[in-house]
Amino acid sequence: MTQTAFPPPAAEPSPFPEPAPAKKPGKRHRGRTNTVIVSVLAFLLAVTVGAAYWFLERESGDLARQAASAETLLAQSEGRVADPAVREALEARLTAADDVLNGTAFVDRLPGQATEATENLIAASDRVWASMVQRARTDIATGRDQLEDTMDRAEKVYTVTASLDGDDLTRSALRSALDSAEVTHTRTREDRLADAELTQLEQAVGDLTARRAELGSTTGTMVAAQDAATCPAPDQLWTPDSGRIPEQRLAPIPWDTGYRVRADVLDSLISLNDAYRAHFGTDLTINSAYRSLQDQTGLYDPSSPIAAAPGCSTHGLGLAVDLGGGVQTFGTPQHEWMQANAPAHGWLHPRWAAPNGRVPEAWHWQHEKSPAETL
Repeated sequence: MTQTAFPPPAAEPSPFPEPAPAKKPGKRHRGRTNTVIVSVLAFLLAVTVGAAYWFLERESGDLARQAASAETLLAQSEGRVADPAVREALEARLTAADDVLNGTAFVDRLPGQATEATENLIAASDRVWASMVQRARTDIATGRDQLEDTMDRAEKVYTVTASLDGDDLTRSALRSALDSAEVTHTRTREDRLADAELTQLEQAVGDLTARRAELGSTTGTMVAAQDAATCPAPDQLWTPDSGRIPEQRLAPIPWDTGYRVRADVLDSLISLNDAYRAHFGTDLTINSAYRSLQDQTGLYDPSSPIAAAPGCSTHGLGLAVDLGGGVQTFGTPQHEWMQANAPAHGWLHPRWAAPNGRVPEAWHWQHEKSPAETL
């Protein structure tokens, strides 16, 4: 049997076209690629420059605002800080900030330069603020101490005048001022102001100052009113301390310990006596010195000008002595020596005791710390 040869079946066409052979890149294609790259780089550069400009602009704005705030604080803090050096430091930081803002071209500034200056300003401002708070708290403590002293004197005046003829209306005003001062003194205690802001602290300082001034004025008015009612002579001065000097403030006269003067004038009396003894060969003769209120009451005779009314005598202040041994007579060598030498030691012969004075008393000598009205 003869076999017939058939040709192989034709291959069916592929549904997917054959890819065209790759072409080698040419000059035109490379040019387009370079253009894209340059455009991207230019875009990125523009974004970077813009971001840097925005960042520097924001930094500068923050610094300018902080500098304005610091300038205000510097002006307001004058005389209100505990340590003046903190204001000097803030002023230096402000100068540095101005150099950044106005002394350096914008394009020459480094990122972070203005931020650093801002942070320095904030730190310096915080120190000034803290120093203002410290100063206010110190002023409060001082003000409370001063008010306490004023209150003590006012309370003494109020107590002493209870048994004397005087101005009841003025005395009532003194009581009212004392009560107001007590309220302020309590409100300004440290525990009451533990969490207080600066404005509250400075208000407390002002309140303390105002109460002290008011109480001091009212006390002075009461003293003047009592002086007018008690002391008959214009060169006498009533004081609540006269005849009531505490024992610890008095000191015995070394060469005559039966007499005492105020301790703070004793050294001047000793130096006067040393000079007197060197000249005359003997100590000063002491006939009288400090007198208690009871002593002065026993000496006082309303019909005689010799002894002042109780509360009106400088003897009651421990600032006067009556001398003998020749000093008690005008024109003697002892009295003339005293006139020439005693002032150098702080002891004076008052005008009212001069030969032509209201009450000529050659023997009466007072220390220069005596109230001016009595000299």
